[in-house]
Amino acid sequence: MTSQFKLIGFDLDGTLVNSLPDLSLSVNTALADFNLPQAPESLVLTWIGNGADVLSNKAIAWSQQQSGIVLNQQQFADFKRQFGIYYGKNLCNISRLYPNVKETLETLKARGFILAVITNKPTKHVQPVLNAFGIDHLFSEMLGGQSLPAIKPHPAPLYYLCGKFGLYPKQILFVGDSRNDILAAHSAGCSVVGLTYGYNYNIPISESHPDWVLDDFSEILEII
Repeated sequence: MTSQFKLIGFDLDGTLVNSLPDLSLSVNTALADFNLPQAPESLVLTWIGNGADVLSNKAIAWSQQQSGIVLNQQQFADFKRQFGIYYGKNLCNISRLYPNVKETLETLKARGFILAVITNKPTKHVQPVLNAFGIDHLFSEMLGGQSLPAIKPHPAPLYYLCGKFGLYPKQILFVGDSRNDILAAHSAGCSVVGLTYGYNYNIPISESHPDWVLDDFSEILEII
């Protein structure tokens, strides 16, 4: 392996896995428990990327605005708990790997790259999702929303990988689909790929100025 990169990190939702259908199902099931209106999938897409708490907050804020129903503090806590329960049951009911993800990851692993996942998804859900698609064994580290004190766009997860594997930031390539991924990587001094097909609040990923903009996951092989 002659590439300058030794480790390749990946976001999860919107990068490796199209999890929007299951997230939308789980959010709407929880909303229905409180007689709140159902959110269209296209709207749920704009709530993804900053962890379960932020997604829950945005779902409640929107539904209260639509219905005029205001949840009290206990009901709000109950909603968050219900959403977590439903998503735990629906991690991979409808979710699918994006095209060429598994094959590309296997090729990268075979070529000797260290692979890692850095996601803001609740930590307890990360390994089960990867396991469901038969790719968990490819990763040497899996960092979720509760793994470290800070999450993306903070660069802490990338600094952690530098320390754990004894690497300089320039030896890490990060691959993501949202501005949080681009900000985290650039703040850490890492190069970063922005994928066009993921969840970036309906804003073109090119506007976040990643080092590369790719339409297909397999194009990572051309970079490294």
